[in-house]
Amino acid sequence: MPAPQDWLTRVDEALGRSEPGERRAALLALLGEIADEQLRLRERADLLSSASFEGLLIHSEGKVIDVNDRLCEMHGYDRQELLSGDILRMCVAPEDVPGVLDHMRKGFQGEYVVTGVRKDGSRFRSEVLSKQGRIGERPVRIGAIRDVTERERTHALLRESEARFRELTDAAFDLTIFSRDGVILDARGDTERVLGRPTSELLGRSVFDFMAPSTLPAARQMVSENRLGFIDVVAVDAAGELVPTTAVVVAGVLDGQPVRVAGVRDMRSVQRLEAERRALEQQVERAQRLESLGVLAGGIAHDFNNLLAGVLGNAELLRDRATGDEDRQIAADIMTAAQRAAALTRQMLAYAGQRDLGRREHVNLRNVLHELRSLLDATLSKKANLELAVDPAAVVLGDRGTLSQVLMNLLTNASDALGEAPGRITVRVRSVTEVDARWDHAQGAVVGPGRWVLVEVEDTGVGMDEATRGRVFEPFFSTKEHGHGLGLASCLGIVRAHGGAVLVESEVGRGSRFSVVLPATDAPLDAAAERQGPTMPPCRVLLVDDEAIVRGQLRRSLELRGYTVVEAANGRTALEALVPAAGVAAAIDVVILDMTMPDLDGSEVLRRLRAAGSRVPVIISSGYLDIAVERRLARGEFQGFLAKPYGASELVSAIERARAAKM
Repeated sequence: MPAPQDWLTRVDEALGRSEPGERRAALLALLGEIADEQLRLRERADLLSSASFEGLLIHSEGKVIDVNDRLCEMHGYDRQELLSGDILRMCVAPEDVPGVLDHMRKGFQGEYVVTGVRKDGSRFRSEVLSKQGRIGERPVRIGAIRDVTERERTHALLRESEARFRELTDAAFDLTIFSRDGVILDARGDTERVLGRPTSELLGRSVFDFMAPSTLPAARQMVSENRLGFIDVVAVDAAGELVPTTAVVVAGVLDGQPVRVAGVRDMRSVQRLEAERRALEQQVERAQRLESLGVLAGGIAHDFNNLLAGVLGNAELLRDRATGDEDRQIAADIMTAAQRAAALTRQMLAYAGQRDLGRREHVNLRNVLHELRSLLDATLSKKANLELAVDPAAVVLGDRGTLSQVLMNLLTNASDALGEAPGRITVRVRSVTEVDARWDHAQGAVVGPGRWVLVEVEDTGVGMDEATRGRVFEPFFSTKEHGHGLGLASCLGIVRAHGGAVLVESEVGRGSRFSVVLPATDAPLDAAAERQGPTMPPCRVLLVDDEAIVRGQLRRSLELRGYTVVEAANGRTALEALVPAAGVAAAIDVVILDMTMPDLDGSEVLRRLRAAGSRVPVIISSGYLDIAVERRLARGEFQGFLAKPYGASELVSAIERARAAKM
């Protein structure tokens, strides 16, 4: 396009022609060129207007001078409607109009976002770029309007995505650290809890400043090689404590610049949980091992007790029939050996968890300890100083004899731990209602809030390492040169049978403490001796046992005392004698019923007997009573229990009690 000066020069040349016709022709040609140029300018302006991605408007003092096609298209109006109407209120949402008017009054130049309104009433987000300008001497404002709905939606989605990412990061990691070349640029998360420092103390410092020396070589190599991935790091908190962590390092962006992003996880709680899991696994494994050994010990004791019943009973018969002192002494020696063997099997049965099915009594542990005092003085080390602190109201419901055995074994074990050195043994017995977390690792019953009697036996002896503590209740495991390892094993079985638990705490060189909890009882202690009922005349007894040697010995012992004995080698024979299919059963006054038999066991015989309506007194006899079998026996369905081996006097006493308690 020629410059204005060029057009003036050509006008002067046309006017300077000498001939009028030539001047006229030159001027007409010049006017034609000017018209063509104006047409081209208009076409270019129209093209720019229609091809613009932004809506354009020019206004002066609030009056629109011109708009382009894009603005008309954007708002759905034609040009004339926008030029003749109130464009501000037509095209801007009412809530944004005051802000736009304020920008116009202040002559604001720059960008701002408003809500645009189309002719059909629909809305969209629009960005306005306003500038001041002039047309000739007239000041005007030019506005460029762009539809940014998609951009705003994209930004909203991006913000939402960033928020979700942050929430996910916060949930997955305890800290998120942004760094470049090892320098911390930003940190998010609970830095106070993990490192004992506020975030402000981390910014601008090297990540290596907060790592333990053992971690530095691997961490420095990872940063220098710009590697990404997983790394285990031992951090150091403000107090100098080591904090095990694991980190996931990825590439990221912070303020538009590339950074390394490390998601850090504090592993202390994980390691604690892992340690607790391993301890629980070891506890379960130990319980399973002890249970297996208990089943083995119980099985051996059952068979052994059957044999001892025959040995002890026949030895008793020999003693009663002996005519000379030497023969009586030989029989007495046999009985003594059998009784010692029976005591050993009782320990095995106690470890196996056998429970006495007879009536339990209220046991005051203070009285038991005082009764044991004279025996303890002779048994414990002479260099041991025994201290007792016993609550006189510590009463439990159980078997006095086996509980005495528990206390005796624990005190003997404490004395042995002292060896030849002087030391102290402290016994504390008190009532408790709350137990601490230590009892989660106890063996026996589950210990929780409730009423318990706590017995603690503590010594200042040599102590035990972890391996020994883990095996201390195993049968046949002993640290003593001549021990058989059944003492503490039987303690666990007895306590477990009473519904209690045992806890061992010990360190090498710092002594040991054995703690026992037993369910407490409020029932008053009946200190009166058990009244002896009148002696009853002999009666008719049915012996049910699959061991011929046991039946023979019992039959001979009872017949010597005037009893009439009927034998049954199995459960079916016993039922035929007691509940015949036809006819009248023999008159049986008492049944001695073995629990473990290959045909029908004692519990099934008893169940069928009671189902048939028989009320004959039944005395259960066993060398080993499985707890699972015991649970199938209804309370009150039997009148006594005899643990094999037993003597004739015990048998006769049990028969008399059963007859007295006849249903």
